[in-house]
Amino acid sequence: MVFDQKEHLKKVHENRRKQTLNRINQAINYLQSIDQPINFSRVAKQAGIGKSTLYTIPEVREEIIVHRNRTLQKSYKQVNISKSDSMIRSLKRKIINLEKENKDLKEQIKRMYGELFERTTHK
Repeated sequence: MVFDQKEHLKKVHENRRKQTLNRINQAINYLQSIDQPINFSRVAKQAGIGKSTLYTIPEVREEIIVHRNRTLQKSYKQVNISKSDSMIRSLKRKIINLEKENKDLKEQIKRMYGELFERTTHK
């Protein structure tokens, strides 16, 4: 029996690729389970591989890009919600201040009418 080095290297390469893909998928699943943003740096660090590896495997690159875009959309929505909440709080404070000012002005008008009435009746 002759040892075929080319065949052996193909099998080794195929096994390493499968292991790498498995580690990448596990890293993505783990990051999803702990609700962390999925991007190239985090996946590479979690999987223990280089970022260049993620970029060179097309299906992995596409999957990470899809997840990254979802994460960006979520954060954009959260920022918008946060801005809306702060705007609502600000407007409520403004309404309260304007209502107080309106009440004070009405009281001032009543007093002035009272003074005017007293001046006109005493003459």
